[in-house]
Amino acid sequence: MSAARGILNWLDKAEVIKAAKEQEENKREALAFELQVKYGNNFLTSSGKNKAGSMPTSTATAALMKEYNLNEDTLAPILATGDKTAAPKLLNILEKQRLKYENQDLTLPEDVISGIVESAVITQPISREIDFTKLEDFIGREMDSLYKDMLKSQSTDPGSVFFPEPAFVSTPDLEDLNRFEKRAMKSNYSRAKDELIKIDSRLNTIRSMGKKGNLTPDQITERGWLTDRKASLNSAIKFYDDGTVTPVASLYGTSSIKQLQKNFARFKDDLIDPELLNATKQNIRVPESMQQYMIDSLIRSEVLREGDVVDIVSENGEIINQITIAP
Repeated sequence: MSAARGILNWLDKAEVIKAAKEQEENKREALAFELQVKYGNNFLTSSGKNKAGSMPTSTATAALMKEYNLNEDTLAPILATGDKTAAPKLLNILEKQRLKYENQDLTLPEDVISGIVESAVITQPISREIDFTKLEDFIGREMDSLYKDMLKSQSTDPGSVFFPEPAFVSTPDLEDLNRFEKRAMKSNYSRAKDELIKIDSRLNTIRSMGKKGNLTPDQITERGWLTDRKASLNSAIKFYDDGTVTPVASLYGTSSIKQLQKNFARFKDDLIDPELLNATKQNIRVPESMQQYMIDSLIRSEVLREGDVVDIVSENGEIINQITIAP
């Protein structure tokens, strides 16, 4: 009787030990699943934690959107990689650039910010094989099939983002500025040469109309305007070729100002030639007496383009109205 009781006690103890072991394995299985989801297989050899003091992605993203006006669409490709260091790295680079500009009493230009973002080299996330053998060695038994299926369905290695260190260009000296002025007005120069072709085509059309019959007063005035404009274009192009950019800057007025603001973002206005700045304030002029006819004709001839600002002037040359060419 005592022997039988001893066997029963031993069996009971064995069951308790088995249950305790299963409970421990279940705990380790749940822990393995959680760590695998968070850190991948490397959790077995590394803590997988962020370095001390590192900034969370959410904090860096919020700062990028608030301080540097980067929106969700712009940041989406970077965040989609799963690289938790990407947003903090980008914020750190922009902060360094901002300080460099502010040390020279300048504002970090938006095109510098966009250039840094666009320079990012991105590697996309990839699916990976899970080493279940290592996991099951850690657990002490085979992992439950449900856990396995769940891990397989979301098993990806994050991509990575590399930002080339941007070069900071300090405020140039006056010699650099002279060269830059010519480069900044290159778009005006190219447009002037193209406009010459458009004007010649329109003048040829008007001449052909004159051979077939008398021209209307509006056509005669337009011919005179186009002839004067052609002379201004030829003169400005010649000056540019000889190294003087001011006449070219005066051809397109406010459009030139926008070009200067874009290219001279890192310059103070008092460094730019005042004559050049004044030249950019001279818009294309059209006489009040034939305002609508001229504007319609010049748009059809592609002399005027979207965004151009046209000054409407009276007979004595006074500006009485201003029109921006719509799309």
